[in-house]
Amino acid sequence: MTFLRGAKHKKLLDLGRYVLFGVALYLLATELMRHASGPKEGTTAAKIDLPLATRPERFELAQMKGKAVLVEVFASWCSACRRSAPSLADAWRAHHDQNVAFLGVSVDENAAAARTIQADWGIPFDVAIDDGSVSRDYGIRMLPTLIYIDAQGVVRHTRTGIPSRAELESWLAAR
Repeated sequence: MTFLRGAKHKKLLDLGRYVLFGVALYLLATELMRHASGPKEGTTAAKIDLPLATRPERFELAQMKGKAVLVEVFASWCSACRRSAPSLADAWRAHHDQNVAFLGVSVDENAAAARTIQADWGIPFDVAIDDGSVSRDYGIRMLPTLIYIDAQGVVRHTRTGIPSRAELESWLAAR
């Protein structure tokens, strides 16, 4: 009888551990969702003024007044960023002449990495080098993070991970 009592006790302890693990996992997921990557939708976009990787010019968000801007923050070592590149390239080809600008923002430490990635991944739009200001001011915590800023400078959509073509189309069509 003592053996059964010990087995029941062990099962209850195991069940308690599973419940505690589940609660901890739930709390972690809730905290991560609360601190998602990117700015809050409906807020005014923070300043972007960064050097471009392949040209001597700079990208200045303030110069884009009246034009929507789709920003992707990425890194060369990010496999999800690599997988999102074709969808973004397709969206650029379909919309770049429709009053929308596209900008890649590389968080890599040097321009050479960003230039290599732009060529290797077939990114047809400008890529800027983050000096830390975009990551900080836009609250970037996960890569890739996409930010859609409307023509009035308001953040309309923020997303982490690989966007679907349909999702990008819905953002860009709503201009």
